[in-house]
Amino acid sequence: MDEQAEAGVAGPDASPKPMSAEAVTWAFRYLIGREPASAEEVEAHRHMPDLDTMRRVFANTWEFFDFYDRALDNSASYGMPLFLMRPPADPGFPFRFEPPNLDNPVGQFCTMSQFDDPAFVEIAEAMGMAPTQTRRSWEQAWIVSMLATAGMIEPGRRGLGFGVGRERIPALLASRGVAVLASDTPHESPEVPLPPGTHLMALFHPEILHLTDFEQLVGYRPIDMTSLPVDLDGQFDFCWSASAVDRLGSIAAASQFLEDSLRVLRPGGLSLHTLAFNIRSDLVTMEHPGLTLLRRRDLEALAEQLQVMGHELLPVNFHPGLHPLDGEVSIGPHAPPRPKQRHAGLVFTSFGLAIRKAA
Repeated sequence: MDEQAEAGVAGPDASPKPMSAEAVTWAFRYLIGREPASAEEVEAHRHMPDLDTMRRVFANTWEFFDFYDRALDNSASYGMPLFLMRPPADPGFPFRFEPPNLDNPVGQFCTMSQFDDPAFVEIAEAMGMAPTQTRRSWEQAWIVSMLATAGMIEPGRRGLGFGVGRERIPALLASRGVAVLASDTPHESPEVPLPPGTHLMALFHPEILHLTDFEQLVGYRPIDMTSLPVDLDGQFDFCWSASAVDRLGSIAAASQFLEDSLRVLRPGGLSLHTLAFNIRSDLVTMEHPGLTLLRRRDLEALAEQLQVMGHELLPVNFHPGLHPLDGEVSIGPHAPPRPKQRHAGLVFTSFGLAIRKAA
């Protein structure tokens, strides 16, 4: 009974008692290998209902995995798993396995060598941003490269962007004469509405195009990605999203959106999406509102479903890269950027997925 009280466990009819400072301190030592940084940090953890809850909270921090990996001496290494290399069971799955590039893009991973591609530097300059070696920069470059390769960046085309945030892609497309409808998940508080045009003007980048062209060619509309409006069906030549699929909460929701996104396209239209891809396991993965990691098996299941409907998954290249830095894994918020990142014992990177709607 004394041990329960010390750990903050109350009787069946009592309210949970705060855990002792000593119990919290030992949890820090055992679970993440350090002392609490301050008394405030201890106090913030004392009000968790029990030690099991605290363990789960620690288990979702980068410090936990850094401590765990340092103990095993494998914190920054990644080896190519066999499940990425194996040929698909379905001969109709458009499988490739070769070092990817941005000059002739297909569905592919973010890899270090692509940051040296002339296409990456050219696209970064066109969008008025420094060619930083981050997954976010690669995702935007991959989307633009795919659109350019497919002949979609020309006057008269129409594109729809999902979850755009402050992306530069709408401004770049408009500078080439493409009409763009940008969207993001509705999250505005009805009690404190934002001034009209706030979301739209966040997409304006004067170093890319003139305000007159921007106002003429770029529009904004809040769109729930889990329930696409029917009035958008068949209105666009292409659509895209960058890391928005990751935040839909589950693999089922992500797969459903990827399928539903084809509704907004004209026949033969192109649907492009970058997403977080599990490159550690084809079995164990993560499904969380803040991060969902798709696996190879999920793409193969999606491809089969799309084929039944007459759509086409464009070639998929599962090669994770040969550059020395492709073998390193970024751990923690202050680590140098790398294409591969660790989370919850898994390793993931960005993957670009391309789907063509039935003609």
